[in-house]
Amino acid sequence: MGLAKRFVIVVVNMIGELWMGFYRRNSDFYDKQTSGAKSKLGYYAFIIGVAAVTVGIVSWMYSRVYS
Repeated sequence: MGLAKRFVIVVVNMIGELWMGFYRRNSDFYDKQTSGAKSKLGYYAFIIGVAAVTVGIVSWMYSRVYS
């Protein structure tokens, strides 16, 4: 449950950063959120999953607003 909560927090923060462009968090914030990964594979899966979900949501939002 904690990993899912951190996943959602990171996705929401990254969406905010991509959407607004001026709200920047330092990398320490994201390092704390990924500390629950028990292996390198888990860490990379977390990062790739967050990136894919974030880009997908932001792309969808842009297409809804600008088309």
